[in-house]
Amino acid sequence: MYGTYNYPHLPHQAFPVGVRLGPLTVVAGGSNVHFVRSTGAADYDPPELAGRIHTTINSALGQCRSGRGDTVIVLEGHTETLTSGDSWSNLLAGTQIIGRGWGTMRPTITFNHADAQIDIDVANVRIENCIFKAAGPAGSTALTVANPFNVTAAGFQFVANEAEVGIDADQLCTDFIKFAAGGDDAVVAGNYIYGALAAPITSVITTTGAVDRLLIAVNRIDAAVATAATGILLDLDNAAIIENDIIGNHLCNKTASSKFVIDPHATSTGFVDGNRYYVNDGATGPASLGWSTFTTTYRFGLNYCVTADSASAILCPAADS
Repeated sequence: MYGTYNYPHLPHQAFPVGVRLGPLTVVAGGSNVHFVRSTGAADYDPPELAGRIHTTINSALGQCRSGRGDTVIVLEGHTETLTSGDSWSNLLAGTQIIGRGWGTMRPTITFNHADAQIDIDVANVRIENCIFKAAGPAGSTALTVANPFNVTAAGFQFVANEAEVGIDADQLCTDFIKFAAGGDDAVVAGNYIYGALAAPITSVITTTGAVDRLLIAVNRIDAAVATAATGILLDLDNAAIIENDIIGNHLCNKTASSKFVIDPHATSTGFVDGNRYYVNDGATGPASLGWSTFTTTYRFGLNYCVTADSASAILCPAADS
């Protein structure tokens, strides 16, 4: 009662089978947990974890099992640089990669080659609470990362992450997340994705096929795009999407004279509500600003668009349009 409890610095399962506590038996979960820290194990880590602390995420993924809900916990202060395509080649279905910490303590993963990519080609992968430098380290030589995230399997979740997509005119990525056919039932939620005005990218999220039930919710996406007049942050025009819900986002297209943040397919369906669009066209524009077209089968709730720093928000689309 009056003693001191010494808790381990890392969560762990010391009893792989179970332990009996009087009338209660505690059984470990069915999933395995592995840990990542770029500096490796430390003296203060519990001995039970010594063999489960890896120096790279891909190494930890190599110890996971497919479809069992295994978890890779990436510890505070971890840093990692990706320099090749399919950088997480050991990724298996049903795996989650979870970063610990907050602010700059979160794990930081830097894409530092034009071909550097995380290929999501297995189902039900979740990535949460990490920082991604998608345009390389600041101040380095010119670099254009073609496609940091390539999603071709269903059930991908990208949640509560931070990503920098553009640093300056010669340090940026092209398409940050690309969804191909097969990438159904994806969730992109609660992220902060940003780029500098001087670093115009092609798009933050793009689809290259029908990606049904794509949920884009409660993100702040703030970047410049390469084509001013028709520039878009979300390019969803390649094929019709069934139940594409776009809910509660703050979407800012920084490019001067830009008109749109979303380019939809004409026959996609879904619900669009609670979004705030900002387009930097420099003057008050029509209520159509924010979307390249409203000739779709989407259903709209209350969304607003601001066209310049001095302009008030306008309903987007206009009521009963």
